[in-house]
Amino acid sequence: MNYSATCKQILRSQAAPPSTFITQRVMQQHNLVEENIPAVISQLRTDHQVPVLSKCFDGGQCRVFKVDFADGDSWAVRVPLFVRNSSRETILYLVESEASIIQALETKGFQWAAKLRGCSRTFDNLVGYPFLALTWIPGSPLLWSDNFPARPLRDKVLNQVAGIHASLIECTQETRAAAIDHYTRIIHNKIRRVCSGQLPEITEQECSDQLALLPGVLMPELESAPFAMDHGDLSSQNIMIDAQHNVTG
Repeated sequence: MNYSATCKQILRSQAAPPSTFITQRVMQQHNLVEENIPAVISQLRTDHQVPVLSKCFDGGQCRVFKVDFADGDSWAVRVPLFVRNSSRETILYLVESEASIIQALETKGFQWAAKLRGCSRTFDNLVGYPFLALTWIPGSPLLWSDNFPARPLRDKVLNQVAGIHASLIECTQETRAAAIDHYTRIIHNKIRRVCSGQLPEITEQECSDQLALLPGVLMPELESAPFAMDHGDLSSQNIMIDAQHNVTG
C-alpha cells in the first residue's frame, strides 16, 4: 500500500486553476534531471552498483521511477513533482514527514509497507529535486469498480485489505498525549511556519480558525484514547496485487 497518502493530510493546499497546475508541472519537470537518477541512487548502496532506469509513472503528488540492479533488486524512486501551490520548504517538509512515517512502520515491524533505502532532503543534488528511494513492491494496481472483480475475488481482496489495515493499527498503537494537546501542538507548529513564510499556501487566520474548532470536533470520550496510524487513502491505485489477487503491498 502507498503510505504516502498519510502525508497528504499533513498540509492543506488551496485549489489552483487547471492552467496554473499544468504550467506548474512543466516548470517543475524542467528542474528534474532524470538521467542522473541511476548515478545518484548508486551512492545509496554499499557496492555503489549503478541501476538501470526501467520505467516511470505519475501519481497525484509524485513521479515514481523504477530502477533495476544487476543483482535482481529493484527500487522505487519517488520525486514529489506535483505538490500543488507549495513552496520548497513545504515540499522538503513532506519528504521528511514521509521518510519518518516509513521508518516508523519498519521499526514497528509492519511488513506491508515499502522499506526506506535512502532519501535526499534537498533540491541541491544532481537530480535537482528531493526524493525518496524505497524498496519496489511487485504487482500491479488493483482494478476496482461496481462490477469488478466479481465474487469471490472481491471478498478475497476486501478481507486482505481489512486484515492489513487492522495489523497497521495494532502494530502502531501507543499511548500519547491527550488528543487536544496533540492537535493543538500541530496547529501551533503550522502557525510558526506560516509566520516564517514556509507555508505561503495557507494563512495564519486559517490556522487560528482550525484551532478554535478543536474543542467542538474532538470527542471527550476519546481524549485519552490510544494513538495509531491508519491509511489516509485506501483507493484502488494505492493497493498492489499479483495475478491471483493477493495483496502485495
